[in-house]
Parts: sequence; C-alpha cells; structure tokens
Amino acid sequence: MSVRKQVLGRLSWGIADQAVSSLGNFLLGVFVARLMGAASLGALGLAFVAYAIALNCSRALSTDAVMVRFSAAGKDSWRQAVAAAGGVALFVGVLSGLICVGLGVVLKQITPGSEAGAAFIALGIVLPGLMFQDSWRSAFFAAGQGAKTFVNDAVWSVLMVGVLAVGYAADVRGITFALLVFGGTAWVAGLFGIWQARILPRPGLALGWLRKHRDLGMRFLVENVVLGASGQIRALVVATTGGLAAAGAIRGAEMVIGPVAALLMGVGQVAVPEAARALTRGRRALLRLGAALSGGLAVVALAWGVTVMITFPLGIGRLVLGDVWADARGLVLGIVVSCAAGCTHVGPSAALRALGRADLTMQCQIVVTTLFVAMAAVGAVFWGAQGAVWGTAIASIVGGGIWWSRLQKAQHEHFGSAHLSPEGAPA
Repeated sequence: MSVRKQVLGRLSWGIADQAVSSLGNFLLGVFVARLMGAASLGALGLAFVAYAIALNCSRALSTDAVMVRFSAAGKDSWRQAVAAAGGVALFVGVLSGLICVGLGVVLKQITPGSEAGAAFIALGIVLPGLMFQDSWRSAFFAAGQGAKTFVNDAVWSVLMVGVLAVGYAADVRGITFALLVFGGTAWVAGLFGIWQARILPRPGLALGWLRKHRDLGMRFLVENVVLGASGQIRALVVATTGGLAAAGAIRGAEMVIGPVAALLMGVGQVAVPEAARALTRGRRALLRLGAALSGGLAVVALAWGVTVMITFPLGIGRLVLGDVWADARGLVLGIVVSCAAGCTHVGPSAALRALGRADLTMQCQIVVTTLFVAMAAVGAVFWGAQGAVWGTAIASIVGGGIWWSRLQKAQHEHFGSAHLSPEGAPA
C-alpha cells in the first residue's frame, strides 16, 4: 500500500472517531435538555468547560509528548511511553477531580440545591476515568491504530446511551446521574483500552515522565490553555459590547459550519502523529503533508460555506436555527472565511510539534490568540457582531502567515546544516 493511502486511511479513522465522540456528547446534552430543563443544561455546560480545561492539561502533560516523540518509535518504546503517560493522565484526573469536588461543595454551600454544585461534584468523582480513557485515544493514534480508538469511543458511547436509557426507564434522572454515567462508562472504556493494548498504566512513572518531557509539557500546557480560553473571551467581549443577541447570532452562524469543525477536530487528532512519521521521510515529505492538511481542510471549509450560503436561505436555515437564522444569516460569510483561514494553521502546527518545537508553537499560539481576541474586540466595539466576525477572520488570515513563517524558520534550523538527499531526507 502506498504511503498516501496509508495516511488517508489513518486520517479517516480520526474523522470517524471524532464523529462517534461528538455524537455521544450531543446525545448526553439532548438527554439533559429534554428531561431536566434549561438549568440542568446550563450546569452541564459549566461542567463541560471544567472538563475541557482538565482534558487540555492532561493531554499537554501526558499524551502530547507520546504523539510527538513516539509516533515513529519502536513498539517497545511506545509501550513504555503509553504506560507512563497513562499514569500521568490518572494523576491529572485525580488532582483536577479534587479541585472540582471542592468547588462543587463551595457552590452548594453558597447556593443550597445548586445544580452547578452537584454537577461539579459528580464531574470531580469521574474525572480520573475521563482522563484515562482519553489517554488511549492519543496512544492508539500515535501507533497508527486509529481503528482501536474508534472502537474504544464507540464502546463508551454505546454504554453511555444504554445506561442513560435504562435510567430513564427506571425514572432515575438528575444532573448527578447524567455525569456519573458519562464518566462511569468512560472508566469502563478505559479498562477496555487496557485489554486492547495489553498495557497497564504506571502512575509510579508519572514524575519521571513529567521531568523527562518538561520541555514539551509546560509549553503545550500554556498553548492548550490559551487556545481553550480564546473562544470564551471572545464570546464574553461580544456579549458585553453587543449584547447576548449578538453573541447568540455568532454562535448560530458557527453552528451551521459544525460539520467542518468536527472534521477539523478529527483530522487534528492524527495530524501530529502523521507529521512525526513524515519527518522520518525528510523535509519535503513534512512540508507536503502540512500543505495537504491545511489546503485540503481549507477547500472543504470553503465548499461547505458555499453550500450553506446557497441552500440555507431556501428554508433550511430557519428549520435548523429557528428565529436565530435571521440574525445569523449575514454573519455566515465572515465565519466561513475565518474557518477556512483557521484551517491553514493545522499543517504548520502539526509540523512544528513533530519537530519538537514547542517553544515556537507556544509563541505562535499566544501571538495569534492575542490577535484573535483583540481584533474581535475592536470589531465588536465599533461594528457589533459583524465586526467581531470579520475581526476574527482577518486575525485568522494573518495568523496563517505567522504559523507558516515559523515553520519555515524551524525547518531551516532543523535541516539547514544537514546534507540532504535528492528527496529532502538527511543522507
């Protein structure tokens, strides 16, 4: 099988896995919204923000290094790395779980009967399992075994939906039940991952792993936190300057390009391991992969955007978004341009990580995110939702240039002093 077909096959498993994972989260949200109401859905949203923060921390300190440094390593090295990284994921899960439980207890004392307090306590109990289950996703993708990731997430989703259905039939409801099921079934999927890989996590190796990979871990931690915070800050700025209606209109426009966002996350899961493997084939292979990832995703985003702008005004937009479509419609073009430009960041980001240049990825993320928030804020102050959207689009376009310029610098430093073969690989 050609290298190109192998890469496409692994990318396909990443997209398929993201689809089943997103579906599971969507069904959990539907269960809470339909059976428990707006207050519980809001509490679930707060819990998911905390979950996303913990997940970003866990990946930065544990499995991101597995994808960067062990995607092209031998099987024994990969197994040792996975065992140590799994131990770090459990450690992060326990620590973040204790923080969430403490926060939940405080919230319940301040506001007795608080849905948010109950949600944080339940989330804290199950966070170790959620972090552990997620560690298998990166481990399997690093080994080029995306099918195992897909099966693991599918098992989790099926178990979660099944237990929620049994709870509904038995009239067992509440945000605590929903989150315990969400995390409890993740524990089961995590244990299933042990069987799939025949590897036990080793928490005793956690501190050694953190010391050995601290050059990547702390920088990736900063990068992941900054990236996760940027969208929240922009939403807050828009809501403050333009009102909740403006923020809602932007969110509605973003929802119609949801399939592209899901594709982006699916490809993003396997982009770094693929870049690490391309690096072993030389400079040209790494550059071709980065260009293919960025260009391919950008083309898909533009194609989907054109489809939306042609078909949604015919009635689909109102069917999907209801009255929000009237305000969101005028923002779609800016959102599409922003999304397509954002896709151009994927290739150089993955390539820089494969090169081990966490210093440059952290710098890029901080600069681009600052630009993103600043231009969205200026646009929102002067031109409302439309200004925020186009400010974001311009920042994404400029950000693409920043990412690619940093990749050129890193490639020159990595390959420049080496004698290159005709194919671009070190001789």
